[in-house]
Amino acid sequence: MLKRFILLLALCTGVAFCRSITFKIIAFGTKVQLRLNNKKYTLKAATAGEPLFKGKLTSAPDGEFFYHYILDGVEENFDRVCSDNVTTTLNEFFGRKDTIKPLEQFQYPKNQWNRSIGKTTLFDDSYIPTIHMTGNVTENFFHNPSRTSVKLERVTFYLKDSQKAYLNVPVTAKNRDFEKFQIRMSLGQSANLYGRYLLKFRNGSEDPLNLRQMIYGNIIQSIGMPSIHSVMVRVYYNMKPAGFYTMQEEAFSDSFIRAEFYGDPDTQTIDAPNPLGYALDCSTGSDFEYKPMNLSYYDPFVTKSGETKDKLIAFCGALDKLNTSDEKELEEFEARWFDIDTFHKAMAMEYLTGDWDGYWHFTSNFAFYDDPKQSTDDTFKFYFITQDHDETFGVGLIPLVNTVGYDFPKQSYTSMLNRTWHLDAYDAEHRTLVDKFISSTPSLQKRFQDTLISIVQNIFNPVAFTKVVDSYYQRYRPEVEWDYSFERPYRLIKQPTNWGLSDFDTNFNQPVFGIQWGIYEWVSLRAESIKNEFCITWEGDVNPPDESCIPYEIPTPTEIINENPTTTVIEESTYFETTNEEINPATTTTTTTTTTTTSRTKSIPTVRNIFANWFKSKKPEDFKTTSKRTIQEYYPEKSKI
Repeated sequence: MLKRFILLLALCTGVAFCRSITFKIIAFGTKVQLRLNNKKYTLKAATAGEPLFKGKLTSAPDGEFFYHYILDGVEENFDRVCSDNVTTTLNEFFGRKDTIKPLEQFQYPKNQWNRSIGKTTLFDDSYIPTIHMTGNVTENFFHNPSRTSVKLERVTFYLKDSQKAYLNVPVTAKNRDFEKFQIRMSLGQSANLYGRYLLKFRNGSEDPLNLRQMIYGNIIQSIGMPSIHSVMVRVYYNMKPAGFYTMQEEAFSDSFIRAEFYGDPDTQTIDAPNPLGYALDCSTGSDFEYKPMNLSYYDPFVTKSGETKDKLIAFCGALDKLNTSDEKELEEFEARWFDIDTFHKAMAMEYLTGDWDGYWHFTSNFAFYDDPKQSTDDTFKFYFITQDHDETFGVGLIPLVNTVGYDFPKQSYTSMLNRTWHLDAYDAEHRTLVDKFISSTPSLQKRFQDTLISIVQNIFNPVAFTKVVDSYYQRYRPEVEWDYSFERPYRLIKQPTNWGLSDFDTNFNQPVFGIQWGIYEWVSLRAESIKNEFCITWEGDVNPPDESCIPYEIPTPTEIINENPTTTVIEESTYFETTNEEINPATTTTTTTTTTTTSRTKSIPTVRNIFANWFKSKKPEDFKTTSKRTIQEYYPEKSKI
């Protein structure tokens, strides 16, 4: 035995080939080979009918070396490099040069949200996962997507260093008016994938970049607020292409709440309370006035089976009583009832991105969650969570919302304060949370405004934003090219939009049909407007404001000036005396004091209020053909997914 070991050692030393490496490659074909030093080695499918091929080479060179994969006779046209410390490759993808390529990250100095389990391997965006769905039901689903739930026979997730398969997976299709429809998938809590078990595969069908919702999500993660995680993935079915999708969480799902509020990123574990608390799904018209005698007012808040709206109504009652001018009362409310900090961040992002399908513009598309760990028997701590970020950065800005055209990103947030809204029959009249926690006092408005400015200075400006998003373009451009290279299995005669690769390339910098701004253009217009409004700048700003810039000042409480004018009021009174003469009415004079009030505020001289004034002059019938519901009827499948 010793003699054989010595002989093997001598052989390895002599030829410098004494290393075992397992090679793994995802490839959609029949024959996969590895070429190393002009020799070819055949790799075998790890599971029949699946795209992962593996092979162990026991005589790989020591040190760093180059290698290639060959699929059905076609060899990759670039070199792969194997480092000297590798014993197994990651799950590489045939034809993709960079298996791992970290994206640039948004940087923010005040991220205080530390409750999330984090991205985990599932949402590690340095890697592009592959999801493969198989079976006869699966085949039919991709050709004839069902409104009702069906169970796909097998779904396999290929992550960077692992793979996991699920059987009989319930899915539903959404947005069926697009050939690249969306998919909602439930894995089941006991079969979770890195803590998540409710996933959506979304396609920004109205977004030619198919990246706006991912960009939005990554920003809100970086600034520190509860936020859904996303990653770009390739989806295949029965070894055939389905599309390049955004895989993400669902904000009102228990899966998301558990991972985002009760996770430990260090241990990758979740310690959620039982019961978990309610996460309300809030659709158009969801607002927070206190109407205990009109419970239909709360119909837009959707509960899960077995849940009630009692805590929501209790919150609205406490909110109605809150005096935000009393700092102590406000501090107590924030501790017991509502997280104002994360709400301010959410509203700043809705304003910055023109998120017209969110709360501030349309009382829509958010979740509202009460945390049992921070609640008592009679107080319930709520968190505001945004979701569905596809209608952003200029996408879908209909005339009902955008009355100023190209100048929309130049409008001040102050044009959205203290308004009566009710943009269509389903929209609420007010924005109670905005009225209470932004515009009710100068101190709250300043707190929000400081948050807004901080986001612009660190992230939402042309320098910082472009640096990060350009890395997305470089990484995902080949994937988008693939996405447009094949025919979808689900065919339609007509779609609301029909983007192509040229639209993807164009809309970073320039408008495309139906969208007036490139995404970089939108950010630049918004940031420059805010810079001039508040006299701020950011790192790398080539045109900072000069000394003549006068920043907007938040109006102070109205000053009451008593000018004590006197007004003479003539009153007629009649009295009678005992006389035989004709009596004429006697006239008396009464002097009264009135008070004239004069409000003195200072604000930046702009025309920003034309947006609000336009709505004030409109009548309900003016909106009949451009309501949000009309749009939803035009896109009948555009619902939350």
